Amino acid sequence: MNNKLEVDVLNKIVAPQRHQKGDINEVIPFASNDSKNMLKGNFKPVVGNFTRLVSNEKLEDNQSFSFLTEDKGEYDSSLISQMTNEVDIQQDSDRYVLEKLIEEHLFQENSNVKIIHPYIFKYQSSSSGNKGKLELKVARFLKDILAGSDLDSFKEVFDKQGDEDLLVSMILSHLDELKTNYDSRTYQNLLPHISKQFADDFNFLSKNKDFFLEHFQSLLHHYYFLYLSQLVFKFEKFEEGDFDRTEPIFYTLDWESLSKRRKSFDGLFNFKSFRARSENVFVHLHTQYQLSHNWLNGEKKFMSYREIKDSLENGATPRECEEFLEDLNEWLKIYSEKMELKSINKVNNLEEGFKSLFNLLRQGMSKDVCTNIGKLFEDAAHGKFLKARGSLGYTLNITQDFLILLTALSVKNKERIALNSLFEEFEKRGIALDRYSKEEVVNLLDNLNILEKKSDSGDAQYVKAIL
Repeated sequence: MNNKLEVDVLNKIVAPQRHQKGDINEVIPFASNDSKNMLKGNFKPVVGNFTRLVSNEKLEDNQSFSFLTEDKGEYDSSLISQMTNEVDIQQDSDRYVLEKLIEEHLFQENSNVKIIHPYIFKYQSSSSGNKGKLELKVARFLKDILAGSDLDSFKEVFDKQGDEDLLVSMILSHLDELKTNYDSRTYQNLLPHISKQFADDFNFLSKNKDFFLEHFQSLLHHYYFLYLSQLVFKFEKFEEGDFDRTEPIFYTLDWESLSKRRKSFDGLFNFKSFRARSENVFVHLHTQYQLSHNWLNGEKKFMSYREIKDSLENGATPRECEEFLEDLNEWLKIYSEKMELKSINKVNNLEEGFKSLFNLLRQGMSKDVCTNIGKLFEDAAHGKFLKARGSLGYTLNITQDFLILLTALSVKNKERIALNSLFEEFEKRGIALDRYSKEEVVNLLDNLNILEKKSDSGDAQYVKAIL
């Protein structure tokens, strides 16, 4: 062996019923048994964890924050009473009016707490048990991937600003202070262009307080699914996967009628194809974990197929490339014997080597584990972005509220943009629409009076800013 691929290390971390990643960086927040506790669209606890993590804060176990978790009757006897008792009020009738005002300000009709300030997001607690552990892992993953090392610009959005109105200031001042907690970085970012797009969208959204309070959870949830879905499709392309651009997936609008010939059902980039490929993602991850154990990777970072190929072509001599391929053939032989699989022919180039190792791992890894990890990737779309369409199955879904958010983020501070540019902006955020869905978008924007036609024929159409 030439030690260009660390075969000795791989031999120690891989065995029947055991595939470990070794010292290579972590890139997803899932373990197989997490599939028993999937989020199923309940993203509120993830949002709470995310805002605390970017703020370097945590909830203590003995901090109940009953105003967020208990019914209105119990709340009335605690925090609201505390606030009104501190105000000098002469008449009981005036105290009652103030209590009702605070109650209406804090609670929705269903007794759920209103998010009246970004600071309140930090008090959304996790679920108990293993589900809470998964919620925290997902939030930590999003913190590392989307916020990265620039936490301050995110943290300040969720801080008290000091310019709140009197009622909001009174409410915020009665919340227990959170404890300081510095969280180390765990997950490696493979798609930094998505992180940059998120930061731009987050920054713009945060400048519009009411809109931010209404749509922040949807924004974070969308980028969670966007990131994971892009990994699935890029891994399937092996060394041809382009990690510098987003490949949009076809969505449909919540209110439109569909047929099986639509691109959201019939094509390569839709939920159906995403779901079919999700079971392969864990095999792809471990194929690349193993290939990342090479002599060029002193940092032990996760290297994609494409990065490994580029590194060998640009950073190694022809002889070193040959030695790497020799080591890879040696590992293919050892792995097939270890897993009692049929031996394969010697590979003659990297492309063959990548696919041969992937195919061996697909046979050697637990089918149940791969299925469970695939389900966790699917779970990222559940809730807001997935809709059952009867016999047609599931499709990725855009509600009217989310379409308005996408439009606001696409136009941003410009006075208007061309209609075609709007759809290009959607695609930058991972969302493709076929011509039927685009017609529905045009009709809705026209009804909302934010579509501007610059010619009698209607050929030149522009979308006006929402915010």
